[in-house]
Amino acid sequence: SFMNIYMGWVMRTSVTVPAGTVLDSGVVLTKDLTGCPAGFALTAMQQVISFLVFIIFFSSVYFTPYRYMPKKLNTTFEIFCVVIFGCVFALNIALNNFSLGYISIAVNLIIRSCLPLSTLLSSQCLALCKL
Repeated sequence: SFMNIYMGWVMRTSVTVPAGTVLDSGVVLTKDLTGCPAGFALTAMQQVISFLVFIIFFSSVYFTPYRYMPKKLNTTFEIFCVVIFGCVFALNIALNNFSLGYISIAVNLIIRSCLPLSTLLSSQCLALCKL
């Protein structure tokens, strides 16, 4: 299962298919088959696919009146904000993958589905403080 493979990467002890298992062909496994870090592989695939979709969009509208032009960063503060945003985004993905080693996928999805609520509450608090 997904968690078995992921836990094997986190704890470095999981065995996906144990030695002695008889395959459909009648062959008996002599060594344990271990998994790969599926959580990170899935995240990497999602990031690569998102980037490719963006490149396709960017190149398809480049010669139209709807050209997408990123804003030029003019100040050091703007560059700092973009770097901090990128670090927080990467930390979010890393902590989400790390948490799968300690909680089930169902609990992880329940917690992550509450993100819009926490975003709403934090934005309301910032609005009250006039920030």
